[in-house]
Amino acid sequence: MKILKAAVLLAAGVAASAGRGQPLSLEQVVSKMDENFARINSYSAKFDQEVLSEQFGKAISRGAGELLFRKPGKMSWRYNSPEPHLYVTDGKVLWDYLPSAKQAMKLELDQALSSPLPKSFLFGMGRLREQFEVSFAPGQAQAAPAVYHLLLSPRKEEDRAVLGIVELKVDAKTFLVREAQLKDAMGNVNVLRFSAIKVNPGIDPKVFKFTPPKGVEVISPPGFSPREKPKPKSGTQTKPEKGADKK
Repeated sequence: MKILKAAVLLAAGVAASAGRGQPLSLEQVVSKMDENFARINSYSAKFDQEVLSEQFGKAISRGAGELLFRKPGKMSWRYNSPEPHLYVTDGKVLWDYLPSAKQAMKLELDQALSSPLPKSFLFGMGRLREQFEVSFAPGQAQAAPAVYHLLLSPRKEEDRAVLGIVELKVDAKTFLVREAQLKDAMGNVNVLRFSAIKVNPGIDPKVFKFTPPKGVEVISPPGFSPREKPKPKSGTQTKPEKGADKK
């Protein structure tokens, strides 16, 4: 699940604006992606996913659905196939809801992400060059490429242990990420392909809030403690604010 979430955050975070003309250098591609991430406040796309097994040499799972992203820190990752499945966060709590099991897992975002790197992109603070070693993939076309194929290696060892090498295929005309690939510790490759991409669409903040339906079991890991302001105890009086009239 952490590999999937990282793919979502990184792919949403590096969507960029249009660019035409001569092929760009690596520095130009990275600079354009960083500059445009700063202007992206929301993002939506359809996605197709498949997990390829290195051991068996074939796809072992497939899925499809819709991604919604809004700064700061909000994301909805909704599967429609092979069965309904929802990951959604408001920037504080992440829910993993599987309707067929009638279960919803509730996690603090910091618990859900073992690396702070994806979170920095989710909250709009990520910069590619500061957090990754970036290179063109071997065989990258130099003459009028249709796609820029980038390899991203996290600079920190703990991030590399979680994410491995991230591969992005960026449309050379629209500068939108069309495909993201991540390889897990078992050698399986998680491939995500994006279509119907919209940058800065209007998204209702309510879609990032989740209330478990009646009859759904809520599961939280040991140590879960949502950071909410404590409520006053019954029968206690709060101290009046400065400027309040005394009776």
